[in-house]
Amino acid sequence: MEQSENALLPIPVTENLYSGKLLTISSTTSVQPNVLLRTGVFTPVGRRTNANDVKAQDLSNDLVSLDLCQKEGYDLVTVRGQRLNIETDFKVWCGIVLVFSKYGYSSNTVKLTFSEFAKFCGYPSRRFDKNLRKQIGDSLGRIQSQSLTFRRKNTEKAVHTGMLLRAMYDGEADIVELMADETLWDLYRLDYQVLVSLRVLEKLPRAEVAQCLYLYFTSLPENPHPVSFERLRERLRLETSKKEANRKIKIGIQKLESIGYLSGSFAVKNGEQYYLIDQRY
Repeated sequence: MEQSENALLPIPVTENLYSGKLLTISSTTSVQPNVLLRTGVFTPVGRRTNANDVKAQDLSNDLVSLDLCQKEGYDLVTVRGQRLNIETDFKVWCGIVLVFSKYGYSSNTVKLTFSEFAKFCGYPSRRFDKNLRKQIGDSLGRIQSQSLTFRRKNTEKAVHTGMLLRAMYDGEADIVELMADETLWDLYRLDYQVLVSLRVLEKLPRAEVAQCLYLYFTSLPENPHPVSFERLRERLRLETSKKEANRKIKIGIQKLESIGYLSGSFAVKNGEQYYLIDQRY
């Protein structure tokens, strides 16, 4: 996918998995750690989904390369918190990444106006109203609820932190203040980061399964192996039967094909369905 001509900032030491080119970040594109796209951090949250159902996810294999793990010998990493949706929470997370890429790293706390933050999240100025303020405020609370725990096997040593340490929003002063854990700066600078197009997500309104599948497929390396529906069910964390989950996954993939992002074919092996990716555009 092409880089945005209006990109605001280059992100150092960040390369496209497909082209090897440096990536840029803007209000229409976001650079995201591969692990956050590949795992079930951002998932479909439908009307029947219990969004407050807090479950821990094991991200040890993906995050053991973090500087914190290397220095302290942590080999068990889990994330726990409310379910994060794609429609709002992922946009707000992209805004957080953009804020710290522009203002952070020298300080772990950034204060800015709501309008600037909403713009960073990709919202047009015509949406800057009371309802959007509430949506973003609620979303910041859900993201702040994501706690990360780092442990060392067979020891009593552990550290507890989060994707976002603190989020403050003052509606009267129209100010947003964000605090991150500076020991996790390299979470945003892992070797495997990919460019996410918010415009692709906009082409999939009210289609959270397809949106989550896009995040997953864009995180895969070039010429990926066939993807099993079992892996996709695990990524999506759908609270439904296997048959219904497979149906939703197939419809989601077909939506990605219909907007011109994806081409491939379906196959069945040993009773499990697979999707064979030919091309991502």
